[in-house]
Amino acid sequence: MKRFPGVDFMEIDPLFTAEERLSRDTVRAFVDDRVKPIIEECHRDARSPLELVPEMAELALFGSTISEYGLPGLSNVAYGLVMQELERGDSGLRSFVSVHGSPVK
Repeated sequence: MKRFPGVDFMEIDPLFTAEERLSRDTVRAFVDDRVKPIIEECHRDARSPLELVPEMAELALFGSTISEYGLPGLSNVAYGLVMQELERGDSGLRSFVSVHGSPVK
């Protein structure tokens, strides 16, 4: 599957830090490689792609703005970019990560 190159209509990419771009690009690749190929079938089968949860945990997507407990402590901007990429793949996955990351604050 062809990777999404991203769009920057407002030309704000240079304003992001290297960490923010790396976080976004890492999740962008995950969405292209792991989510997009299966999400249509998951929708047809009325199931959540729970097989992706361990990979999302390895990417430290849950509680990613927390810096304790070995979590990355992403900035709010990086978190927003990560959520935007997950949303591009599937709104349910974005909600899953958001909901399961928020109670830990």
